[in-house]
Amino acid sequence: MKFLSTAMLAALTLAFVGCDESAFDLEADAIRDTTQQQADSVRDATENQAEATRNATQNSAEQMRNQVDNAADPVQDRVEERADMLEESGENAADRKESVGEMKADAIEEQGEAKADAIEARDPE
Repeated sequence: MKFLSTAMLAALTLAFVGCDESAFDLEADAIRDTTQQQADSVRDATENQAEATRNATQNSAEQMRNQVDNAADPVQDRVEERADMLEESGENAADRKESVGEMKADAIEEQGEAKADAIEARDPE
């Protein structure tokens, strides 16, 4: 019985010690969580856009190649070069989209962190 009482007292003590975050800390954590979710959404959206760009240009390049399957070798070579250039430009465009999205997500995180830090700084602790 004494062991049970001691265990309960220890558990209650740990529960209360773990709850020493102020309202300022809780608000700051909520801001960090929200901005992290927003940044993740921006990253996901731009990754999806970039992947769609890659897929579209690869499909277009493949269609170009398929249209000249039975053509003379010089014609196939020229179309292959054009298809390669199309794929490369699509890859570059997709990379730019991802880069811009990452910069936006980073900016969101930085703004959220600055706002959370400002809230924590108001805590009179």
